[in-house]
Amino acid sequence: MKKVPGSKLAVTSLTITVILVPKRKPVMSGDHRTVIKGAPSQYVKLNVGGSLHYTTIGTLTKHDSMLRAMFSGRMEVLTDSEGWILIDRCGRHFGTILNFLRDGSVPLPDSTREISELLAEAKYYLIQELSECCESALRKREMDLEPICRVPLITSSKEEQMLINSSTKVN
Repeated sequence: MKKVPGSKLAVTSLTITVILVPKRKPVMSGDHRTVIKGAPSQYVKLNVGGSLHYTTIGTLTKHDSMLRAMFSGRMEVLTDSEGWILIDRCGRHFGTILNFLRDGSVPLPDSTREISELLAEAKYYLIQELSECCESALRKREMDLEPICRVPLITSSKEEQMLINSSTKVN
């Protein structure tokens, strides 16, 4: 220990050793990263958010999309110990995504909410044509909105009388 002149402070020598450890990406037990590239007729097993699908590399690479990048050898994919390729997305609409890739068109869901969900998935997978179909359907639904009922706003007794006279009684 060394005293600092004119002060009540003392300096103590201290050695600090820092050990740098390379950061690893977390991988679930039994899972590993691999590059998938094969013949278009080769089948692959997909686990999309717990929804299991079996399809060909040809289907996945048919359109210019993120799936083409994943299955043409340009990106690593995560697989589990049983060989299922893991995709961390909700699998609810993935069957529709696959059918669109196979056929180039699909019947869209009935509800606006489901079309919006499918649009989000199409955008995630970068499937431009399906995104455009969903956006078009949503725009059409907006324009076709018809009110369930109409409630007239009566601002005078004259308007009230006109409404009564123009109404018919339903038995």
